[in-house]
Amino acid sequence: MGTSIRPRRLEHIGLVVRDLEMMVEFYCETLGMQVSDRMPYPEDAPITEGVFLRCNADHHSISMFGARNPPPAVGDDRNEGKLGMHHVAFEMASFAELKAAVRYVRERELPIRSMRIGGPGCQIRIYFWDPEDNLIELYWALDKIGWDGRSRPWPPIEEIDIETFDIEAWLEWKGPEFTTDSLDPAWEREWTVDKAPT
Repeated sequence: MGTSIRPRRLEHIGLVVRDLEMMVEFYCETLGMQVSDRMPYPEDAPITEGVFLRCNADHHSISMFGARNPPPAVGDDRNEGKLGMHHVAFEMASFAELKAAVRYVRERELPIRSMRIGGPGCQIRIYFWDPEDNLIELYWALDKIGWDGRSRPWPPIEEIDIETFDIEAWLEWKGPEFTTDSLDPAWEREWTVDKAPT
């Protein structure tokens, strides 16, 4: 059949949004993203402007485009059965960083969908909604696929509270790939609501 296309990783997502400035502010304040560039569109275009946000040295992880004449929100935009994007996931560097992010989300009373372990990939994660009801996942410790190309059997999905979760017991089950060395308690001490960890 020939060679297929083999992407290395998901690089970025693009969203058309109703309120561009509100969404940019949310992602910058909540996820610590920074604006790399802004690009205005012509007045006759269906989009007013594009804003390109980054979370690392890559130029952008999310590109957002303001709809010139957005349709009104219809009913419950948090219906997970709707067509289109289900969620966007961001990897956290450590469990301590994920735990600090959970505290941040709770302190700002952002709408939390769930906190979970189990299921395919077996990562520990939180889901919450942005201001336009796009579902965000923050996760740590996603399984890797081994030399044989197979994923390991995964346990059923289980709802948890990341802030009180017994991470040591879970890491014993998870295996040697993820260790308490990556928990870095300094993150716990240095994280504040208004300042990213240094």
